[in-house]
Amino acid sequence: MQVAEVTRGGGSSVADQISEMQVWLREQGIQPISLESTRILQARAGYRAVFKTCDEAERFLRRFNETPSPC
Repeated sequence: MQVAEVTRGGGSSVADQISEMQVWLREQGIQPISLESTRILQARAGYRAVFKTCDEAERFLRRFNETPSPC
């Protein structure tokens, strides 16, 4: 298992951001083990997703995170 954590800002609600991530994951054929919000701090929300493979986690990070992948 591989854990990927991302932080996102913007004007969207947490529900809208989770929905956007879920739609992208479905379109990519990736089914995470879990996807949840972890924190909200200074208008930025943190999310944690658990994947079966490092490749899936890395693809998710490339799409939704601003920092380099841990893989």
